[in-house]
Amino acid sequence: MLEAGDKVALFAVAVIISYLSWRYIEQPFRARQFAPSRGATYRFAAASSAVLLAGSAGGVMLSRTQTDTDRAEAALDAYNAYAYQPLYRFGTCFSPASGVFDEACLRIVPGKTNLMLWGDSLAAHYYEGLRNAVDTQAVNIMQATQPACMATLNAQVQGTAACRNFSVQVQAFFARQRPDVVVMSADWLEYARPPRFDRMIADVRNTLEQLEASGIRVVLLGPAVQFRSRLPSMLIRTHLRKLEPRPEDFVLPDVFALDAMMKAALPANRHFNYVSVLDAVCPQRQCPLTVTGVPLSFDHAHLTAEGSDYVMARVLPMLGLPKR
Repeated sequence: MLEAGDKVALFAVAVIISYLSWRYIEQPFRARQFAPSRGATYRFAAASSAVLLAGSAGGVMLSRTQTDTDRAEAALDAYNAYAYQPLYRFGTCFSPASGVFDEACLRIVPGKTNLMLWGDSLAAHYYEGLRNAVDTQAVNIMQATQPACMATLNAQVQGTAACRNFSVQVQAFFARQRPDVVVMSADWLEYARPPRFDRMIADVRNTLEQLEASGIRVVLLGPAVQFRSRLPSMLIRTHLRKLEPRPEDFVLPDVFALDAMMKAALPANRHFNYVSVLDAVCPQRQCPLTVTGVPLSFDHAHLTAEGSDYVMARVLPMLGLPKR
C-alpha cells in the first residue's frame, strides 16, 4: 500500500508528464509543426508507432530481467507468507485441532527439569529458540499455547469459549502435575490496553500466587519486540527508497513503556522472576531488524525461526537453565 508521500510524488509526476505532453506534442501537432502536409502526417504517425513499438519491446525485455532490488524485494516478500505452523507445533501444542492438548505436549519426564511454556502465540513463537538453546538432555520442554488467550488460571476473564477451555485445561493439569518451571508469555500489550492494565496485573498476580503455593518456579517474559507494521513490508519500502533502516522508525515505542510498568508492578521473589525480553534484545532500544539477513519477525511481532533463536539465546541465561 502506498504511503501519503508516495501518492503526492506520483501525482506530481503525472502533472509534469501531462504538461510536457500538452506543451511539446499536442500543441505542435495542432499547429501542424510536425506534419505540414497529409503525407508528412502519415510518415510522422508511422515513425511514432515504430518508436512506441520499439520502446514497448524494450520495456518487456527489461521487465523480464531481475535486478538486485527485485531479488531483495522478492526474498523479503516471501516472509509475508511465512510457514510458522511447524515452529509452533500447530494443531497439537498450539491451537490443538480437537481443542484438547496432545498428551505429548504436557508429559512430565522424570529425571529432567520439566519446563512448561504457557501462553498465546507470543509464547509459542519462543518454542523453536528454546528447543535449540537448552540442553534437551537435561530439560524437558512442555507447551500449552492457544491463539489470543492470556496465560491465566481464571477462566472467567477469558473472552472466548476456546480461551476459557484453555484455562480450564491448564488448571486441571496443575491440579495433578507439578512442573519445575513455568515460563509465561503473551501479547501483554493487547491485554493491557487502557483501561485494562490494572485488571491484567491483578489477574497475573493471582495466577502467580496459585503456582507459587504449589512450589512451582515461574518466569514471566515481558513484552516482545513489536513493530509499527509488518516488518518484511517495512523493510521492502525502506530498501526501495534506498534508505538505511533505523530501529527507532520500526519498533512500536509502546512496548518499552509497558515493559517498565510491568517491571514495577511485578517484583521478583523466591519463586518468581520477571524477565525483560526488551532489555535482553534491544540495548539502548536498538532492536535488531534482521538476523543473518532474515527479518526478526514475519509480521508485526511473531518471530521467524532465526528470530526465535536469536532472542532465546539472549534470554536463556536469565531463565537459569542449562544451555546446549
